[in-house]
Amino acid sequence: MLAYCIAEQQGQTEIPASGVEGAPVKWIDVGNLRCFVSEFGARMPSEPVPEMVTAFHQVLQRIFAQTAIIPFRFPTIVENEDVLRQFVESRSTEYSTALHRLRNKVQIDVRISLNPSANMTNASSLNTSSSQSGKKYLEDRRGRYRQAQSILDEFRRVSNSVAEEWIQRDTASGIRGFALMDRSAMPIFLENVRRVVTPADISARVTGPWPPSEFVEIVRE
Repeated sequence: MLAYCIAEQQGQTEIPASGVEGAPVKWIDVGNLRCFVSEFGARMPSEPVPEMVTAFHQVLQRIFAQTAIIPFRFPTIVENEDVLRQFVESRSTEYSTALHRLRNKVQIDVRISLNPSANMTNASSLNTSSSQSGKKYLEDRRGRYRQAQSILDEFRRVSNSVAEEWIQRDTASGIRGFALMDRSAMPIFLENVRRVVTPADISARVTGPWPPSEFVEIVRE
């Protein structure tokens, strides 16, 4: 059984007719929680098939358009319904608290990427035994990281009136920011961040709305 997400129980929820591998999507109610699943009889490949990942996220987005959800990581596969019920029951208080807190909330992702500069490309192509070229490379990267940080700070500044909380994580290519806000505030946020200007050698990509997964504080197993 493949688990998609957990939501609060509510009236009839419209879900896709099928999910991963074309299996029908259904829900299992556990207390005041509702877990969305589908049967999964195939053996999971060593690397997730893109079509599976796409189908999984389409189910999430369909449900998320109607209510707050806590997604499971793909692929989360359990032996049977009883095992899933036991797991959800063991985390029911945490899930209920998180869903109540994040009701009507969405997450917007801001990815700031450092495109390789000419100086960095030249430095990295030189003999690695040259301490001078290595030092120049690191100094250049630190300077560009500070520039990327200033851009993310500008995103935070212009969205200060609507974004309730931000989380920041460093990535191999730059910085990734996550903004939490009311679903109704998203148009204002997008309008405000359009004013942020980025230099040619740094790109900024804004995507969403997504389920506020980064703001869920639950011990995962």
